Amino acid sequence: MSTPTPAAMKHAPSQQGRTPSGQQGRTPSHFPAATPPVSTPFSNAAQAAFSPRGQRSSPQHVKKSPATMGMTGQSAMASLNFDSPSTAAAMGALGIGNGFDMGLEGVGGLDGVGAAYASEDEKLRRLETIIKMLNEKKGMVSEAGLERLAQRLGMELLSEEHSTPGGRKTKTLAIAGSAVALDIVLDNNIVQNATLSYHGNAASVTKHIDAASQILLKDLQLLPGQSPLTKTLERFAINFERLAKLDKLSIVPGLDCQEALTSMYSSLERLHEWDLEQVRKDSAMSGKSDALIQSAAMCTRNGNPIMHERGRVGLAVQYWKEMRFIAPSAGQETTDKRKIWSMLLGCAAIDGVGLPPVRVSDNWISKDIVKQDDMTGALAPMLDWQEPENVSLPQSDENKDAGMDLLQADLSTTRVPRVMFTVTFDPPVILPQNEWARLYTFAGVEPPNPPTDFNRQPPTFDALFFPIVPGSRQDPSAARTIVRRRQVPMINTHNEPLTRTHQNSLFIYKPIYSQEISEMPFAHPRQLVDMMPLLRQYAFLSILLENSFGREDKSPAEPEIMPVAQLIEPEKSHTSTMKDQLADFMNLDAADQKASAGLPVNVPADLSLDIILWVHPSPHMQVVFPMRDTTANITLSILEGGLVQIINENVLGEAPGPQKEINGRLVTRDHLARILEHLEDLSKWAEWIRSRL
Repeated sequence: MSTPTPAAMKHAPSQQGRTPSGQQGRTPSHFPAATPPVSTPFSNAAQAAFSPRGQRSSPQHVKKSPATMGMTGQSAMASLNFDSPSTAAAMGALGIGNGFDMGLEGVGGLDGVGAAYASEDEKLRRLETIIKMLNEKKGMVSEAGLERLAQRLGMELLSEEHSTPGGRKTKTLAIAGSAVALDIVLDNNIVQNATLSYHGNAASVTKHIDAASQILLKDLQLLPGQSPLTKTLERFAINFERLAKLDKLSIVPGLDCQEALTSMYSSLERLHEWDLEQVRKDSAMSGKSDALIQSAAMCTRNGNPIMHERGRVGLAVQYWKEMRFIAPSAGQETTDKRKIWSMLLGCAAIDGVGLPPVRVSDNWISKDIVKQDDMTGALAPMLDWQEPENVSLPQSDENKDAGMDLLQADLSTTRVPRVMFTVTFDPPVILPQNEWARLYTFAGVEPPNPPTDFNRQPPTFDALFFPIVPGSRQDPSAARTIVRRRQVPMINTHNEPLTRTHQNSLFIYKPIYSQEISEMPFAHPRQLVDMMPLLRQYAFLSILLENSFGREDKSPAEPEIMPVAQLIEPEKSHTSTMKDQLADFMNLDAADQKASAGLPVNVPADLSLDIILWVHPSPHMQVVFPMRDTTANITLSILEGGLVQIINENVLGEAPGPQKEINGRLVTRDHLARILEHLEDLSKWAEWIRSRL
């Protein structure tokens, strides 16, 4: 349906509610007698002084009571000035501290009622904390919930009622901005249809608008068997807020942020099509399925751009995925739930200096993709990136605050929008401090100053990936051990499935200060391509740690398929220091005492796997596990691009190579590295080595 016009529609009903008589729009003169006010036990200051369950007194008695003198007209507590030094001294003399000793120190992030009056900055910070907590809850899918969301986003809202042929009343809500509008049809607060429309002039936006509309409709509609009481606005709000933000940042005439992103998608899509052609020419990919070719282009070349896909509105560039060497089963391509690492592209207002403004072009890269004159003597063809012109805004009072003057190469100035491109990493990436700063270097911007808190140590890589349990005592400068016991499904050399119990221990002897990056500005898609090798390096490291240890201890799954050893109480995951390990060693006789008392004890695992991790100057691991009558000791490095390199090992022999023959085939260090890249799990990798070598 078309967007309703304001003349044919009425504004949404007020949130004020009805008058006490239940009728609206009538003055008191319309009633034969005055309606008595609604009274509650706490509707006035005098009654608030008494317990609701206590004996009620008449208003005359309350007025004459000495205990309530001063309550008529204003509360007696209102005359108490908390900013007064004399009041503070009196409160201290009475033993009343911050929070009035009522245990308010931890309520809603407040450190105490008295502390809230310390400064205006402190009160503003606490207010922002409360608003942030309230904004996290988007409400339920309903007419009122959609109205509140539209008001929060600062968009126009119009409503119109319709009658269906069956006599039912439906309502259409039109949420409109400057260029986008969404019409939502509700029947008794249940969404029947949602249509997104675009009123700009960019054809690149129009051809993608239907895909975005389908995502928004799916976010609002009930799932099969779902109750309207449980349908929240969470997913819809995330997607629609992204569109609303781009709409508010646009400047008419001059800049359309929707067009800026869809035009960039056109350039990135052209580059991706060229990548697919190059991958198909590779002899190693001969005969591979289209899904594996797509995965190889995404994870080894320049990423895979998508627009309004995977339930997310907007432009994203995928650069890594789990199990990238395994194609989905037939018929499961659209339901593949494997984790994908992406960069979400958007826009934001420029709030600093030295940040580049948004440019609009579909020729960020040339039509030929590569530079034709630089093909000779180059190991790989160089991409022919272009530098589009800046957006020039007309000089007018409307864009006076939305634009800024930019000095050009010819020393002339032009009016450009105060808007920049942003990239949001999904999921966020944990990087050591030096690599975190290098990522900003790729974008050509200065890294922000890390937050300083003199009461806390800067975060370390292991603490960000494996958060320390609140309340535990862990010195950030001390060594740390993380232990997990897990069930490892595997297939032996006879192709028989079995499950083995592993006890994996991760040792971090050198904590490295690190940062988790979630969003940053950028100016050119070339910068995103330059970031990908580094991002893939730490994405693969996170997969190894997640699959081998998990962010948290996970209880065993199906009890009926657990081996007998696991039916006895499993060893719980814990974080310990060297002192803790020494204390455990001194108390080894406790297990014997439990056994004699009939209490369950931990059964030894089938395999004990020890891994030492260090991430500076690059991610390295030393993997140690028993292997027949010896101990396997392998040191590996994770290179940029998510590649594994075996630095040292003792499982293949000394010479020549080193290599070892298995069933007539030579296995080298490069083979061991490729096996780990396929398995993405240190436990499975160790079992593969133990069973084959």
